[in-house]
Amino acid sequence: MPSFRELLLSQPYLLGTFVSFNDPYSAQILARCGFDWLMVDMEHSPLSPAEMTAMAHSTVAASGGNCSPIIRVPSHGVEWIKWALDSGAGGIIIPMVNSKKEVEAIVQRALYPPAGQRSYGPFRAPFADRRVTATMADYKEHTSSQVMVLPMIESTEGVANAEDIMRADGVDGVFIGPVDLRHSLGLSGPDGNEPAYLAALQRVLELGRRYGKPVGILGSPNWTARLVKMGFKFVMLAGGDAGILAEAASALLTSSRESIQLQA
Repeated sequence: MPSFRELLLSQPYLLGTFVSFNDPYSAQILARCGFDWLMVDMEHSPLSPAEMTAMAHSTVAASGGNCSPIIRVPSHGVEWIKWALDSGAGGIIIPMVNSKKEVEAIVQRALYPPAGQRSYGPFRAPFADRRVTATMADYKEHTSSQVMVLPMIESTEGVANAEDIMRADGVDGVFIGPVDLRHSLGLSGPDGNEPAYLAALQRVLELGRRYGKPVGILGSPNWTARLVKMGFKFVMLAGGDAGILAEAASALLTSSRESIQLQA
């Protein structure tokens, strides 16, 4: 099955969304809808390491390996990075990375020696591999090198230090958190045409092109095409499992009520 890294190299863009329910069922459903990747969100959802691991495995199994699970950890802590990687996920997204010092510490926690200090024990990683022959040794020797470390740039400080973050050894790309970035700029909402915001996006995209590292972002439906045209390689569609459920339920209820009224 292609890794998330291989998909990014072979496709012009990847579309995903996020999962936040404390159950693998939503991951299974969305993984079969055709998304290229799903972000399991531990930052803004109270997901346990066990739940996160089950969701990563379910994403791969339900999609036949065609949808990559990416884990957003809640912090830079070694325990969160270790648990997320040992699930066998195709990559990790790390929130609120603002400096060279922070990103270097993250890389040390994410990579096996000699490049880093990641502790060995990926007991559950083989179960995120569609191959029934996958083993811990195979994960260590081959699969782990394909796993992507993706710091989030979502503040004015992060944008100012974006070059240090982007060019750090072990960093495979970055993900922009537009809402927090806009808050940091004194703006509101998930997107907009303000010059300061667009300049921040363009700076990170330019650095991505310079260092050959893909840039991802959260995107609202009205902005998705524009973001891809700008050069974002992987876009996480807003809403996630909860938002998609609410939107679909609301649409179903509205259409049902309208049909009843028309026949009254």
